[in-house]
Amino acid sequence: MRRHHLFLVGLSVAVIGCSRDAPVSPNVQTPVEEGGARRVTYTVGTVTALQNAIKNALPGDVILVQPGTYTGVKSTSGYSNAYFFSGKSGTSTAKIILKSQDPANPAILQGSTTASGYVFYLTGDNWEVRDLIFRTASKGIMLDNANWNLLTNLEVSNIGEEGVHFRDGSSNNVIENSNVHHTGVVTDDYGEAIYVGSDNGKWATYVKETDDNIVRNNILGPDVTAEHVDIKEGASRTILEYNTFHGSGITGANSADSFVDAKGNNSIIRYNTGYREGDANVVDAFQVHAPVSGWGLNNDFHHNTVTLDTATPYVVNAPTGTAIVSANTRSPSGNMYKGHYTVY
Repeated sequence: MRRHHLFLVGLSVAVIGCSRDAPVSPNVQTPVEEGGARRVTYTVGTVTALQNAIKNALPGDVILVQPGTYTGVKSTSGYSNAYFFSGKSGTSTAKIILKSQDPANPAILQGSTTASGYVFYLTGDNWEVRDLIFRTASKGIMLDNANWNLLTNLEVSNIGEEGVHFRDGSSNNVIENSNVHHTGVVTDDYGEAIYVGSDNGKWATYVKETDDNIVRNNILGPDVTAEHVDIKEGASRTILEYNTFHGSGITGANSADSFVDAKGNNSIIRYNTGYREGDANVVDAFQVHAPVSGWGLNNDFHHNTVTLDTATPYVVNAPTGTAIVSANTRSPSGNMYKGHYTVY
């Protein structure tokens, strides 16, 4: 896992009385209140304490996970597909923070099989999830109707399908400084590292507007079997920037044959670096598609740098939808743009 030196603001401890379904840990710092801001810190070291802390979290809670491996047990409640889950929300000024007690020795949250379940399922707003490892489930991190969340300095791997999924209207989220690899170990077709939105066939089930999400400064791959980032129709204004894509392991299953597939509108894909790494299934670096009318439009690709092994793959290929392109570079020299594109 790549390590990042992060500046973490010192957290004062604060709260005035909170009721919970069960005690989360004996290691609860004495609650106080400072300047109207609530802050209480819980240190957890068992699966039960960890799950109780996150499912009962209140705005301002800081949940410190001690070093170790935590194998979750799927819930028998409405979160029956999740090993760890929460529907609680923080606020813009009192976020819920879930993080490793020791970032240099991150805690591991995992499921028991890659065939089913989500390692972590969040349906709340205003969380910070940092310095943790998630592994061994069908899906890594799933956000449904979850907004204004920050995922940072994480590792997600050994996942049966997609690694991280912003779904069901989840908007204004950020994933940064993280490593997602070895996804699609059960189903190649659905092995995206990061998945934004939902296929139009699922719009009756999930809110399609997953807008204004940011994917920044991540290492994606190797052994991501589908796209590193799949931006679905219905998603608007996704930003992908400063990511590194390792193409080795892309399978071409279900037409997954590029680092990024942009099917939403007004995406910005900039300052990324991609390596084909001899994988012939990587047909192009970036693609644009319009599965339904009105989508796949005005996707902006600029200042990306890709190594594509041969002259054949295109940097941007937009057979449907539209792309605008500028200042992208490839090595070796070869095909640059194809389809519905405009150079600016």
